[in-house]
Amino acid sequence: MSGNAQRPRRINSLNELYHFLSIPLVATFTLNKRYIHSEYKLTWLKRFRLVFKLWRNTRRIETGTSYKAQAAIAAKLFEIPKSVPGVVVECGCWKGGSTSNLSVICKIAGRTLIVYDSFEGLPEAEINDRYATPGTKGAFMGTLDEVRGNVARFGFVDVVEFRKGWFNETLPKHAEKVVLICADVDFQASLHDVVINLWPHLYEQGYFFTDEYMLLDYCGMFWSESFWKKYFDCGPPGLVGSGSGVGVGQYFLGPFDWTVDPTSIAYTRKDFSGHWNFDKDS
Repeated sequence: MSGNAQRPRRINSLNELYHFLSIPLVATFTLNKRYIHSEYKLTWLKRFRLVFKLWRNTRRIETGTSYKAQAAIAAKLFEIPKSVPGVVVECGCWKGGSTSNLSVICKIAGRTLIVYDSFEGLPEAEINDRYATPGTKGAFMGTLDEVRGNVARFGFVDVVEFRKGWFNETLPKHAEKVVLICADVDFQASLHDVVINLWPHLYEQGYFFTDEYMLLDYCGMFWSESFWKKYFDCGPPGLVGSGSGVGVGQYFLGPFDWTVDPTSIAYTRKDFSGHWNFDKDS
């Protein structure tokens, strides 16, 4: 277990202080009770405790997404009634920081979290993948024992099911209905595997989140009419937050200045449409 997973870090910068002081605002506005289904009975105090735990865990385990992005994921999951069947799926979990927080969220939602990861780091580069190179193989690795240990310590491992292997081998076997997908998979080929294999299982008003929102060509999959026509015979769903992330109180002008805290998230929903069908001359 890493040092970050063993003990919380001190608030040692204005940046971290800003995020700490934002916790009540995130509990109030990101987890807006107006949009949370009444079945969850989430009072403001319960929402505050959830957001605080999300923040605390991101300081104990290094994660690829911020606690604010994870709160946004929670907000969308809590829109879906408990009566709708389906699991939450995470593709790519690194050290298990986001997994721990997703398990906390799933515990409240009464849902199983299925985690797909090689637990060997990133795969070998595929031809034509812009973001995969020979030097990236094995990056962002967390072993299954390490991830499971972090979830057991900081989340709820009893709601999590781990499925080890490369996406192109494991995802075609997925059978469960899905209400929400979180994909932090880095490579274009990996995103292709995730969408092709999991989108058909997604609830009609289910959500798909991606962490690679700052890469416009990566986001382009969700706007590509040719891709969605070829594989699903429909128009593209679009992607809210393409290029900049959704508004969760971050500050990011982007797309490549990493000094300005680009730790938001982007999402779409299965029934959204990013298809341009207006023709002035028709």
